[in-house]
Amino acid sequence: MTETKPIRVVMVDDHPLVLGGLQQLLGANPEFDVVDTCSTVADGWQSVVAHRPDILLLDLRLKDGEGLTLLRRLEPDKPPAVVVLTAVQDENVLLEAARLGARGIVLKAMAPRVLEDCIRAVHAGERWLSVDGLDLAQRLSRRREVEEELESVLTPRELEIARLVHLQLDNEEIAARLSISVGTVKIHLHHVFDKLQLRGRADLQQLFREKGY
Repeated sequence: MTETKPIRVVMVDDHPLVLGGLQQLLGANPEFDVVDTCSTVADGWQSVVAHRPDILLLDLRLKDGEGLTLLRRLEPDKPPAVVVLTAVQDENVLLEAARLGARGIVLKAMAPRVLEDCIRAVHAGERWLSVDGLDLAQRLSRRREVEEELESVLTPRELEIARLVHLQLDNEEIAARLSISVGTVKIHLHHVFDKLQLRGRADLQQLFREKGY
């Protein structure tokens, strides 16, 4: 009989008590092998490269930035599969995590067995994207439909900036996120408003809401 290999997990969370508790929880189960624990985006990335885990268990609020930053560096269709474990309940943030490739999302307030079940499911190739009755997969599908509609009018860069405006980022934050100047952001936004016949940011955000984004 072939012995089943344990699921190799790297955990990234900036709360030592949380990391310790998770390590104790998963370490007590022979199904899981916690190969490393980290508290920053930088250390998490280095650990993924060094250990090549099956699962990356990732918080969204870290000492040196957002867990989303680490998600952006990973390739969605290649290991590790990402399970987000977070206290964040903002729908836009959770949808962004799913858009960037997270295959499972669990709130920290949920029972420990939920996390274990999620890790097993994600490792088996499933998605675990229902949070407190909110079907993130369905919501993400609708967002993609809206983006496809807007792609017929906007360039990819204009669409990305419009999407970040919807996420409540200001021009400085958008510039930092995309590594471009604030002036370039303003130029792109001018084109977005012109092409969509909008008066400004408030109209753009209203447009996204009306389309169910």
